Amino acid sequence: MKLIGNGAEAKVYFDKGSVIKRRIEKGYRIPEIDKKLRIRRTRKEAKILEKLGNTCPDVIEVTDHEITMSYLEGPMVKDVVDDLVKSKSSKLFNSLGNNVAKMHLLNIVHGDLTTSNMMVVDEKVKLIDFGLSFVTDKIEHKAVDLHLFKQALESKHYLHFERYFESFLKGYKLNNSLYSEVMERLESVEKRGRYKRKLGA
Repeated sequence: MKLIGNGAEAKVYFDKGSVIKRRIEKGYRIPEIDKKLRIRRTRKEAKILEKLGNTCPDVIEVTDHEITMSYLEGPMVKDVVDDLVKSKSSKLFNSLGNNVAKMHLLNIVHGDLTTSNMMVVDEKVKLIDFGLSFVTDKIEHKAVDLHLFKQALESKHYLHFERYFESFLKGYKLNNSLYSEVMERLESVEKRGRYKRKLGA
């Protein structure tokens, strides 16, 4: 078993063609509470992955603290997108936007949409790491999901982030009955952000 990822909540391993996400114990918690939290969060994440289907890794097995998933073959979006020609990067973000729309229509919010949590598989984008994801029908949460993604793009891919986000929105709009509501709320979320920055200046 080979360690391939190490986060605050979990360690990720590669083993015999599969990926295992193992939630780690937190010594600062009361053991009984820690165990219940890890079980609940593991099961919640597994249910979300199963609900999303082919926009993310397939779930193979779930235990109290582990999720075994299919291994995705391909690079992280963050590592390749800035080197792609314009047409290919546009296609990539179109694919991503469409997948995020499908996710939001299922009332799932990712919670950590960055190009570090996306992989290119067969020229399409797959989402990974749903540790912060949750189920909600609130438009506000979906708008915040997009707002945080836009901020992440501006931070990591500042040279092209506006074009990337525009391509993303084209994919997000496709067959998305929530599009107008989410975009209206996104505008409101961004205004609040600008107002807070002015107050802090």
